[in-house]
Amino acid sequence: MQKLYANQLASQLSQGLAGCYLIFGEEPLQKLEAIDALRQAAKEQGYDERLSFTLDGQFDWAQLHNELSAMSLFSAKRLIELELSQKLSPAASDQLKQLAHSLSADIVLVLHGQRGFSEVSKLAWFKQLQQVAVQVAIYPLDDRQAGQWLQQRARVLNLRLSTDAFSLLQHHSAGNLLAARQELEKLALTHPGQLVDAAVLADFLADHSSFTVFQLGDAILAGDGQQALHRLDRLLQQDLEPAIIIWQLQKDLLQLQQLHHQQQQGIAPAQAFKQLAIWPKRQPLYQQALQRLSVAYLDYLLQELAAFDRLYKGGQLTDMTTALSHLVCLFIKPVPRTYSLQQQHDN
Repeated sequence: MQKLYANQLASQLSQGLAGCYLIFGEEPLQKLEAIDALRQAAKEQGYDERLSFTLDGQFDWAQLHNELSAMSLFSAKRLIELELSQKLSPAASDQLKQLAHSLSADIVLVLHGQRGFSEVSKLAWFKQLQQVAVQVAIYPLDDRQAGQWLQQRARVLNLRLSTDAFSLLQHHSAGNLLAARQELEKLALTHPGQLVDAAVLADFLADHSSFTVFQLGDAILAGDGQQALHRLDRLLQQDLEPAIIIWQLQKDLLQLQQLHHQQQQGIAPAQAFKQLAIWPKRQPLYQQALQRLSVAYLDYLLQELAAFDRLYKGGQLTDMTTALSHLVCLFIKPVPRTYSLQQQHDN
């Protein structure tokens, strides 16, 4: 039967329910919302009873087959869900193949799990069921898709996010739509109808730390190593997400690169600051940083930030504090490149 992506399921459900659904993928929020949408559609279409089973080592197949074949005492229509574990025994696979012959008009059967859709769709039991089932493929979103998802969800919640706030939230929740949804829903409760800028959002995400990530950025731009490391330490003690710190470093670095480029083009500093929307109180800090950090060195810093990002997302950083302190020190004063995160990543 039909194969859909998560964002196409609502349209299919509005046209009526199929007898069987196969919902698989490794992105938990899209999978959860797909199942929730299916439950709601089933309820609206008279499937008032819902039964949920989990396929584990103690699973009673006879109970499931009895439910599929028996008439319900409570409802003429039923939704039956079966969550599959990561690995199935040959006996379990054989049982799943038989489900294609056990469907009836008054039952919607939903099989779901966290295995990748591309992987599970190659299995024999899946191929047997796909002939009678709607398949819903859940894939992780890339950066562009995740950005679109955030924008759409913010609109639904009537949230107003500045460009910088949106960028910070996207960086903070990269690869975790569930966390992004939770932050957006909390923001909608605490800041209804208000314009949320990056400063407000950083404070919100940091749970009102005694230092903000912007204050850390100020100390770094000023070249005050002692104060910068002190603020970094306080932020980490208060469980500020490393992604927020990296977002701030990257943002300041990219602006320094743009300021260098505009200087080379002969653009006056005042005009350059205005074009980049840099507040007057921070302009002297950027000027200090421009005097000590060359264009070539900023390129090296950008490579170090990218290496941190790869190591962090790959779970390869054994000492987060040391890695972040290393990056902060690189911003304070150019140092010999005897150690770099890029070398650690390559190794």
